[in-house]
Amino acid sequence: MRFLKYTLLSFIIFSNTCFGKEFDKLFIVLEPIESLSQIEKSINNSFNTMIYRLSGSDSPSNIWRIINAGNTRKSFIKSYSIKNLDNESYLEVNFDKDLLIKVFNELSIPVLSNSRPVILFLIEIDPGTGVPYYLTNSQYNSELDNLLKNYLKNESTSRGIFLELPELDLIDLNQLNNYERLIDFEDIINEKYIFDELIKINISKTGIDQWSISGDINMIVNERDFINPIIEQFKKHTNSRINKMLMGNAINTSKKGTINISVANINSFQDYKKSRNVIENLVGLIDIDISRFEIDTVFYKLGIYGDFDSIVKEISESNFLEINSQYKDSSEINISFVR
Repeated sequence: MRFLKYTLLSFIIFSNTCFGKEFDKLFIVLEPIESLSQIEKSINNSFNTMIYRLSGSDSPSNIWRIINAGNTRKSFIKSYSIKNLDNESYLEVNFDKDLLIKVFNELSIPVLSNSRPVILFLIEIDPGTGVPYYLTNSQYNSELDNLLKNYLKNESTSRGIFLELPELDLIDLNQLNNYERLIDFEDIINEKYIFDELIKINISKTGIDQWSISGDINMIVNERDFINPIIEQFKKHTNSRINKMLMGNAINTSKKGTINISVANINSFQDYKKSRNVIENLVGLIDIDISRFEIDTVFYKLGIYGDFDSIVKEISESNFLEINSQYKDSSEINISFVR
């Protein structure tokens, strides 16, 4: 089991004020760096993270399959630089998408699109003293809170998935306390949050050294050191759910094809550059050629991995592309660029 030493600053959205399903900058990894002498170590760690993200698996076996096939970690890096963020030093590593997918395909390692699911965690904690509370990003009440939140942040960054905590206001809390039936409870959450799956956990202290965990995880802990068993079971359950969900986003790279797309709402050269960059970052893209221009629309011919349905899914969940119409028989997709 791998452990991340630091809480990484990630490129993903880890806030519940804005939701999205596209893992932005999938092929750029930020890795903490202690000193210039540690660059090699940070490069190795960033490569590991990149493989976890793209494969959807946190097993190190994929890393060794790639290396044992004669590939070096550095051969997949396009560029790297040192960034200072909040007085901390990070190595920003930009990976070669095309080479990664080529090697994954050669070794029959699954490749996931940059369309990633959102899992919302509703975790209620009753410490036995004081008022029970729901775990949020903005509040800190105990060591258990900190360990749970750090795990979700680290796992989001390394696996390339959105693991979200709610920010509940007083109205939300009153509603949750007033509803006991599951259907009413989930209706409240569904109204305010966008997610693919909801994980509900209740952690309660029931005795001097006894804790009860219910909901999606069920266990009793009768130990003075109750935190480690709870965290390990939480990781096990969450990892199982992540694996299941990510495998649904796999692209069949052994299949290749071509499609025609149009991108409307292009009103400037900047719009063109940004929209094209979004398309080029699609994991399922092999190559892109311009067919023609019209007043505010650019027409492309795309070479793709997978099939029509997989590229439609990846495009549809982009934050900057909106599908207006699609025609599977003629392999045509009409899109609008969203600023």
